[in-house]
Amino acid sequence: ETVLETEGSRTYDANKARYWKVVNAQGKVNPITNKPTAYKLVPFTKGPAQPTVLTNDESAVSKKGYFATKHLWVTPYDPEERYPAGEYTVQQVENNQGLPAWTQEKESIVGKDVVLWHAFGVAHVPRVEDFPVMNCEMTGFALKPDGFLLGNPAIDLPPETNS
Repeated sequence: ETVLETEGSRTYDANKARYWKVVNAQGKVNPITNKPTAYKLVPFTKGPAQPTVLTNDESAVSKKGYFATKHLWVTPYDPEERYPAGEYTVQQVENNQGLPAWTQEKESIVGKDVVLWHAFGVAHVPRVEDFPVMNCEMTGFALKPDGFLLGNPAIDLPPETNS
């Protein structure tokens, strides 16, 4: 388990079944696990795991959409930081706005409200059936509560029933 204490970015590794947890270390502790409550971001829960953006590093797409080169970015909350590629992406020439610029200073996120920026997409290999209109390509993620309850709320049989 790696604790991220400063703003930054991460890439998903399907071979490790990677997920990310957002934990409030000063918050409620689950009495069974003795760990703080958390939310778990699980990428690619629908559809296959996908790579980051598949463009050349020197291309305009990669420069303007650099945020898409990582699956996860974490920043402290700032109401001025609204768009992952920055405010004026179309006018951008270099990668100097948005998430890459906001995370350069490696500001501490410990004890702060954070924003998770989850970048995901699909690498579509066309099929004959996709022409002239691609009907559907699926992807998704889950944000799961972790450690908030003392057990599975769906299991509601009294203990003596099972003895």
